[in-house]
Amino acid sequence: MIDPQALQTAINGAANAHTGLHQALHELRHGSVSEAKQLLARQIAVLANVLILL
Repeated sequence: MIDPQALQTAINGAANAHTGLHQALHELRHGSVSEAKQLLARQIAVLANVLILL
């Protein structure tokens, strides 16, 4: 069974990544492609860490 604190950390990480993905989409529509790429790379790293926690 997963530790409740680790689960909460994973949930928070996933929520943050979700927000970051929305920011990346906004950048793709209205801003810089390179900034969107950087945001996507960060969110992929966050989600990878979430998976490691689980």
